[in-house]
Amino acid sequence: MPVTRSEGAPGNGITKKVWIQASAGTVYRALTEPGLLAHWFCDKASCDPREGGELLAQWHHGKARRQGRAVITRLEPGRAMDLVWIDDGQGADPPSRHTLSYEIRSKSGMTELVMTDRDDAPTDEETLEFLTDGWNSVLLELKDFCENRERTAKKPPDARR
Repeated sequence: MPVTRSEGAPGNGITKKVWIQASAGTVYRALTEPGLLAHWFCDKASCDPREGGELLAQWHHGKARRQGRAVITRLEPGRAMDLVWIDDGQGADPPSRHTLSYEIRSKSGMTELVMTDRDDAPTDEETLEFLTDGWNSVLLELKDFCENRERTAKKPPDARR
């Protein structure tokens, strides 16, 4: 199974690992470039990839639109990124402190991405299961996107037509 759950994430958290057959640079760009984020994470994005920069993401659900905003609190280009969601688009009042952390590691010609999703709000088992399934789906989208992007980039120009 390409996406696994690691037990023991601190607090109310989920930790997932996924092996991606693509370079760490490809994975990092998919996490930080707006045009690439819109291929696997959301419908529209803007991102200022620096500590203190913001990620804005927009999702469409039929006619409804939901927008989230996060601040990048740690950025190690090509290696790690932490985001604190100021508004995760759920309309919580007051908003919870929802943090996403990504660790990117090159190993054996592949990239291991470790994602940890933490929230300071209490999470019941049903919600945790829903979030776990959601992250499985999202991370598989990221894996497929990065692998396809890298395969396409390696093809000779005449083979891409």
